[in-house]
Amino acid sequence: MEINDFNVNIALPPKYGDTVRRFPVVYLMGETDVEQLMKLLAPHFDSGCKPFILAGIEGKDWNTPFSPWPAPRLGKNLGPFSGGGPKFLLLLEQHIAPAIDNVYRTVPTPENRAITGYSLAGLLALYALYKSKYFSSCACVSGSLWFPQWVEYVRTHVPEVKTPRIYISLGDRENESRNSVMATVTDCTQRTIEALAPYAPFFEVNTGGHFKDVQQRIVKGLLYIMEAK
Repeated sequence: MEINDFNVNIALPPKYGDTVRRFPVVYLMGETDVEQLMKLLAPHFDSGCKPFILAGIEGKDWNTPFSPWPAPRLGKNLGPFSGGGPKFLLLLEQHIAPAIDNVYRTVPTPENRAITGYSLAGLLALYALYKSKYFSSCACVSGSLWFPQWVEYVRTHVPEVKTPRIYISLGDRENESRNSVMATVTDCTQRTIEALAPYAPFFEVNTGGHFKDVQQRIVKGLLYIMEAK
């Protein structure tokens, strides 16, 4: 489906059509190849992970909907950032998610909603917990936590969600960027984790740079936040 210029693709868990039960939903920003991700996830649904509906949401660009506030251009193909994140989150909460709830058998409560993203979309997934109580967990996968003023933001704000379940990951070579701002990502990630210490975020280091094993990294984050309790 298409909602306000965003493509929304849905991947249903195995046996969705063989039951009348309802399922949690994970909103994956910036990615619509959700069928392949569901294939990677499916074997884990019987061994510690709750089955869930995966909704991939992708627009025409990343810099506008996934930047939490405006920031200048950092390179030829990086920015400028218009700070459209808050507007996108409202669209997600008020239009995209309700449209999915109307079509699929979801459990429309914060405890059964998670938000996930990779790179800049991962930054916004974490930011979402500070903006509303709509989601109860997030996976920030190789998140762009180098974003200007981000560390200051997490040091001076607290999540709206009281007991969020948070997953953060980073590649061990992501700080080798030629861009001096992006090269601070390891330090910024560590300082973000320190600021989030009261919420006990789970942090995982992956092998390689920013573009290595993207889908596998996303799967790791999804398995953690959707772990059966």
